[in-house]
Amino acid sequence: ESKERGYTAGTFSFNAGNGRCPTCSGSGFEHVEMQFLSDVYLRCPDCDGTRYRAEVREVKLAGKSIADALDMTVSEAVAFFAEHPEVKRVLQPLADVGLEYLRLGQPVPTLSGGEAQRLKLAGHLVESGTPPKGLMKKGKLFLFDEPTTGLHFDDTAKLLRAFRQLIDAGHSLIVIEHNLDVIRASDWIIDLGPEGGEAGGEIVCTGTPGDVMACAASHTGTALRQYEASFAQHRPLPLAAEPRPAYRAVTRGDDAIRIHNAREHNLKNIDISLPRDKFTVITGVSGSGKSTLAFDIVFGEGQRRYLESLNAYARQFVQPASKPDVDAIWGIPPTVAIEQRTSRGGRKSTVATLTEIYHFLRLLYVKL
Repeated sequence: ESKERGYTAGTFSFNAGNGRCPTCSGSGFEHVEMQFLSDVYLRCPDCDGTRYRAEVREVKLAGKSIADALDMTVSEAVAFFAEHPEVKRVLQPLADVGLEYLRLGQPVPTLSGGEAQRLKLAGHLVESGTPPKGLMKKGKLFLFDEPTTGLHFDDTAKLLRAFRQLIDAGHSLIVIEHNLDVIRASDWIIDLGPEGGEAGGEIVCTGTPGDVMACAASHTGTALRQYEASFAQHRPLPLAAEPRPAYRAVTRGDDAIRIHNAREHNLKNIDISLPRDKFTVITGVSGSGKSTLAFDIVFGEGQRRYLESLNAYARQFVQPASKPDVDAIWGIPPTVAIEQRTSRGGRKSTVATLTEIYHFLRLLYVKL
């Protein structure tokens, strides 16, 4: 039916093209400005909030239009598109990170910080499952800022499985976290402290979870020992943490990111090695320097080096990144920071548009 009408993939886009509702321009609502009260958003009377013209909604797959598809939850869409492997491939990671309840057309600004963070993670899981186009494909370094905030224990288990998928795809992970299940599941721990503010910024201990538990000066080690003792006193329960593989010793080669004399904010000339292709947790009391190490130094230096690699014409359009207060950093791969904040997507940004799902849906409906 799409081919008979001469529709293209652009026809099924609500961001542009002639398939979107001309009244609301594909927003699904009309914006009414109020002088003394908050602005009001009214459902579009022409498209009834579906974003599309009536004739575009007449094109259906198994009785569902593209507007109906965007109104499905992720779990409903996985079942509906089970016979379409490309669509299912980009949908499954959303379910893997515990977002199966979101609707594909749900506006991004309505998501919580944790949901927005996991949505970005799902997008990278899709990329990690795509075969590399070249002979060589270097892994990326992912930084996460307390990704378990607001998650149920079962959702934490799903998140850990997603982390392992990234590691299996050849990527490296650095996670700022206080959740003991996540800390126990990690390959390597960096415990900062001993306290917060001026009393922090030092390395209390580094090593495997067992090494940290053996450190008497570590608050994290104390919490881990008490956590382990609680399981020994009661009947064993299923843990959110997945089995941890044996850790390989870090050498001074290319399998580690090395930081020498970091002094940013309250860090006190610390030297740190972050293992590549591993799951590393940075923990410590509030204000001990976790975000400074992960985002201001590791991510900041990675971003600065990337900007320096651009030509002079491209660099004039971006704000130069400042060099972190550190003597030297070696071995930083391309870095992706996934912070605990709501996405800045516009009013038309949805769960589907921020992933590859929307692209494949339009290509699917244009073939009908």
